Amino acid sequence: MVMKIKKVLLYLVILIVLIVLFDKVLMPYIVGREEVRVPNVVGMTYEQGKLILEQNNLEPTFGGERYDSKYPKGTIILQRPTANKTVKVGRRIYLIISSGNVKVEVPNIRYKSVEEANIILSRSDLAIGQIFEDTLTDVPKGLITSQSINPGEMVEKGTSINIWVSSASSTGNIEVPDLVGRSFSDVQQIIKSKNLRVGKVVYQPSIEYLPNTVIYQYPASGSYVQELTPIDLIVVKEKISGKEIIE
Repeated sequence: MVMKIKKVLLYLVILIVLIVLFDKVLMPYIVGREEVRVPNVVGMTYEQGKLILEQNNLEPTFGGERYDSKYPKGTIILQRPTANKTVKVGRRIYLIISSGNVKVEVPNIRYKSVEEANIILSRSDLAIGQIFEDTLTDVPKGLITSQSINPGEMVEKGTSINIWVSSASSTGNIEVPDLVGRSFSDVQQIIKSKNLRVGKVVYQPSIEYLPNTVIYQYPASGSYVQELTPIDLIVVKEKISGKEIIE
């Protein structure tokens, strides 16, 4: 019985000591810590924001990166806690940094018309910049001979790409073959073998020809053109909703 009383008394003494320590040591530290208003560092570089936070006795902490089209690469786009919050001195402030705009791959627009290139670039959220004339080329007139950013390079969305467009004579030394009446698959091989390329293809129904038969071409057979000149075609296809289909 006496031993139990001694144990109880010992526990009471320990409890009293802990209460005194908490009240006299820990509480003054917790309650007495100075408070500070969090400054706004969004839009600053990480180094600038870090310096300002440290000057306000706060602890800047890197919180990661994310793509952002509004803020340049390396600038702060988000802070937690947010600006103007009142916090204790020494509080960690997490900073999210911009890694720049989303990047996309530059497509190949050489040997395309300006209209085609504009469509291709817009699909990647890119745009045509300045257009220059190229007179020293064998590429057919009106086609793009080169581009300011090489295909395959990664650039930010919204980037403009300058292009050079051929202004050379449209005549050449390749004779356009007769393609009318042939199947579309055969025509594709013939065009490729002549170092030409398939241009716009229009599908339309016909009661005289079998499906996938070429019934019109431009330029006409016997014309002389340069390499990679596009050959526009009309190909027979079963009628769909009474409308033509254009590729």
